[in-house]
Amino acid sequence: MTNARHSLDETTVERDAERERSSRLAREKEQLGNGATPQELDDLRRARVQATMRGHLLRSLEDRLRDLVQARSADVSVRKGRMVVRFGDALLFDAATGALAPAGQAALRSLAAILREIPDRDFLVVGHTDNQALRGRTNWDATAAHAIAVVRFLQGEGVDPRRLQAGAASEFDALAPNDSAEQRALNRRVEVVLLPTAAELPAIAPPPPGVAPPPTIAPAPAPAPPAAATPPRPAPLLR
Repeated sequence: MTNARHSLDETTVERDAERERSSRLAREKEQLGNGATPQELDDLRRARVQATMRGHLLRSLEDRLRDLVQARSADVSVRKGRMVVRFGDALLFDAATGALAPAGQAALRSLAAILREIPDRDFLVVGHTDNQALRGRTNWDATAAHAIAVVRFLQGEGVDPRRLQAGAASEFDALAPNDSAEQRALNRRVEVVLLPTAAELPAIAPPPPGVAPPPTIAPAPAPAPPAAATPPRPAPLLR
C-alpha cells in the first residue's frame, strides 16, 4: 500500500505541474496580446500542442498497461518532467540466477508492443537499487547489468535498437529512504524513460542585438612531450 500511495502522490504532483505549465502558457499568450510577434505566438502554440500530446501519450500508456498497474507489477508516472514506466526487480529478475524471470519477460513483452508503436522517441532504460552492498560487484555494475538485460530483451521483441539506451543510477536516485525492507524493495527497480522529442526541447534563441556573445574558452595547452628516456648503461663485464 505504501508503494502505491507513493507512486500516486508523485504522479499527482507531476500532473499538477503539467497543468500549471499549460495554464502558464495560456496566461503568457494573453499577456503578449497584440504585442506578440508571430514567432512568439507560434512558439506558444507549439508548446501547448506538445503538452497536450504528452498528456495523451501518458494516458495511453496507463490504459495499455492497466492490468500490470492494477496488479502492482508496473507503474506509469511522470518523474522529473519525463514519462516513466517502472518495474520492480522482484518482478523482472530471478532472485537466484539474476536472469529475466518469466513474469518479467511477459511484462516487458507487453511494454515492447507499445514502444514499437512510438517511432519518434528514444527510450532510456535505467537500473536502480538500494544502498545495500553486494558481494563480488558494485551497485553500479548490478544496475548497469539489469538495464542492459532489459534493453536486449526489448530489442529481441522488435523495438528499434537505435531508439534504446541503457544507463545505471546505482543507489543514487532513490524513490524512498532505505529505512525498511519495503522501502529498499521500492528502490530496486528498472525504469524505462520516454525521452523528449526534438520538438519538445526548448529552442536555443540567438542573442538579441547589442548583446555581446559569451567569451570563448581558450583551449587547454597541449601537454609537454615526455622527456627522452635515458638509455640504460651497460652492465660492466665481469672478469
